[in-house]
Amino acid sequence: MRRLRPLVYSAAISLLTIQAGVGTAGGSPPPSLQPAAPERQPLSVTLPFTLDHNRMMIDVDFERPDGTERKARAWVDTGTESLILAEPLARELGLDIPALPQGGGAHSVESRSPAPLVRLGDLTLDSAGTPLRIFPGAHVMLGVPAEVHLPASVLRHLHVVFDYPSSRLTAAKPGSLKPRGVPVPCRVNRETGLFLVDATFDGETVSLGVDNGSAGTWISNLVTARLKTRHPEWPVTIGAVGSANFFGFGFEAAGTLMRLPELRLGDLRLLDIALLGLDQRLFDWYSQKSAGTVAGFLGGNVLKSFRLEVDWPNGMTYWEAGPDRDDRDLDIVGLTLRPGPDDSFTVAGVATRDGRATVGGVQTGDRLVRVGSLEATGARMGEVEDALRGSPGDTRTLVLHREGRRVTVEARVTRFP
Repeated sequence: MRRLRPLVYSAAISLLTIQAGVGTAGGSPPPSLQPAAPERQPLSVTLPFTLDHNRMMIDVDFERPDGTERKARAWVDTGTESLILAEPLARELGLDIPALPQGGGAHSVESRSPAPLVRLGDLTLDSAGTPLRIFPGAHVMLGVPAEVHLPASVLRHLHVVFDYPSSRLTAAKPGSLKPRGVPVPCRVNRETGLFLVDATFDGETVSLGVDNGSAGTWISNLVTARLKTRHPEWPVTIGAVGSANFFGFGFEAAGTLMRLPELRLGDLRLLDIALLGLDQRLFDWYSQKSAGTVAGFLGGNVLKSFRLEVDWPNGMTYWEAGPDRDDRDLDIVGLTLRPGPDDSFTVAGVATRDGRATVGGVQTGDRLVRVGSLEATGARMGEVEDALRGSPGDTRTLVLHREGRRVTVEARVTRFP
């Protein structure tokens, strides 16, 4: 566990943020930043969001020490408990900046300041007691185009609608919305806001977190091992591709990628779910901040097909399916990519099937320069992944940098797993 935790911390913020207490230094926010009186708070707000690599991005507001407004792009993540700010934004807000690694990095660092107030439109979120962390760089995580990492802990007193088909998020006071959709009870960690649901598949029931900060669905390798034993005919790939590729660290490239024909959440049926099996110790760690022991979590590849309501105070979720989903997510060139501090992308692994690489001519450690006409450096991770997608059998021209020279590879799009 001691060796795994730093690795997980570096790999994904929803899986990266270690439990941290709130410091006492930094004082109270200015009076203008105090929560508005109850009568001034709207019952609900609705704002548009965009997706990048299945990650939800929304605009939020802060207030600088001089009273002026500061808008920022936020990554909404129900799988973490800490509010994380990019270093430049934290400086503008006058917050305590801890000692940060020189030249950037993949680690956020705890700040001694209390978490600042965050506004969604006219609604002020309750950030009291939320751990505050600072990330060394212009964004909150490598490859994520956001200055703010907005956690479950600031949403845990609300009824929130994540309407993926309509690309809109609604945050409401409890009791102000009439829920719709298939009801599925959830258990909530009242301190962190992380929650879980019970899922049934292939004759067993496990608890899964609901983590919209994760691009894909990850599950314990103990579960995938049981599924492989019971169903040796199911195709399996080694390596995270498409939405399963979160941040491209070593354990992703070694993960077991497979499809689950059906998963049930109460009366709700989810079909053809792609999932990545990873070390059980990862989920032992995740369970510590959730509402109980989980065997994995449902990520954006599943959630994007639904209008999902989460009534945190009453421990309920409501699921309403949208239009048929685009199933091209895993029709892709089989690379696991790792974003870097310089906005480049490195090949962290090449997916294998039956012991054979699915992409010839590409090596781990190659830097991806171009996919077709898309310059990879400086592009969003969602853009790069989309450029790698296509119809099975299509080819994508990859330009790679390897040991001081450029290499061009014609890579074939494959349907995974």
